[in-house]
Amino acid sequence: MAMVTSKHQRKQGSNWSVDDIDFEGIEHSAVARDQDLMYLLAAASFVEISSDLYTHNLVQYFHGDREIEDWLLNTWEPEELQHGAALRRYVTRAWPTFDWDSAYRDFYDDYSRFCGIEQLGPTRALELAARCVVETGTASMYTLLGQLTDEPVLQQLTEHIRRDEIRHYSHFYRYFVRYQMTRPATRLAVLRTLWARINEVDGEDAYYAFKHVFQYAAPEQTFDERSYRAFRQRLLGRARELYPVHMASKMLLKPLALGPRVQRTALPLVVAGARLLMRH
Repeated sequence: MAMVTSKHQRKQGSNWSVDDIDFEGIEHSAVARDQDLMYLLAAASFVEISSDLYTHNLVQYFHGDREIEDWLLNTWEPEELQHGAALRRYVTRAWPTFDWDSAYRDFYDDYSRFCGIEQLGPTRALELAARCVVETGTASMYTLLGQLTDEPVLQQLTEHIRRDEIRHYSHFYRYFVRYQMTRPATRLAVLRTLWARINEVDGEDAYYAFKHVFQYAAPEQTFDERSYRAFRQRLLGRARELYPVHMASKMLLKPLALGPRVQRTALPLVVAGARLLMRH
């Protein structure tokens, strides 16, 4: 289980630390009654602070590629763990009655069972393409979170994390391009990988994170699939007008290496399609 500490040193590439955030300055009246926001932040903290598990898998998968191994261990993992620690501190300050530690222990028991190397892509290039989708999703989520709330401490925190996730995307994309130059995957294979990863948005990590947050935050209610679906529908309703669809669409199309003319045609179609899906 990842260690949650109170002190964090600045790591290579990061320009902030947990101790830069004034958690004592949280405006409780702006967030205290927003239970769905608590669900989302606590669930995100669980997944982020467990990044050491996924890092281990990725380092094993990319064994021998010293550049990627070094970046994963010395930059990506410390920054992801810092995200989790910062979100944990925010949640425990903003909603002090929530038993974060107990809920996280139960989540970790579930999460660690299915977080294995066998889940990674069939080739290194395709796994890196899939990582671009994941980083697109996290960058978009933290962009959205900064707009869903007027609470200034949370806005500051989500902006820090958003910038980190965009930078992480740029690294995974650069490594993807490098593998495409030597062991290229076809555009169709990349497209299938992107689509498959997009459709895993309700994957086990998000589901189990929400499950254990819900069970501790609302112990008087019985958790089932409907609880998760209802939460996602409420979140979708709040996100329709604020979600950074254009940014996410550009990031998702990039690994396809479309020509400028095709890109100009495809981007508005993808944006329009995404907006349409969010309305249904």
